[in-house]
Amino acid sequence: MTVVSILLAVVALAVAALALRRADVVERRARQWSEAADASPAATTPAEPAPTSAAVPRPVPSAGGALNRVGVVRYDAFDDAGGRMSFSAALLDDSGRGVVLTAIHGRTETRSYLKQVPVAADSGQRDLSPEENQAVTEAMKATS
Repeated sequence: MTVVSILLAVVALAVAALALRRADVVERRARQWSEAADASPAATTPAEPAPTSAAVPRPVPSAGGALNRVGVVRYDAFDDAGGRMSFSAALLDDSGRGVVLTAIHGRTETRSYLKQVPVAADSGQRDLSPEENQAVTEAMKATS
């Protein structure tokens, strides 16, 4: 039994060493991509490969039209289906405009709906459900 334990420990150490090596490679590549995105075209020498035209996008602190406020509410849509598998997710901009995505999970099917926020009178869409309204409220509480 001791031999099996020692063998298992050695295998676990080998797996951990491989995982650390892989993490180091990923970190090094991310650093290279970040440095390539920060380098100006004048600083690039002919011996180096030219950076691709699609630079790594940098986060913008607050873009007015961006859907940067998110609120999610999970719930049980039906009494016979537990686990809070249904959800409503609100994706809003700073002014409170955006969409609400709702997925209602049942035993045999899941249905999804997308509604605009705020509800336009002439859109023909139904009003927001209580869960969707709660997701919108949570999204507006979120800081951008």
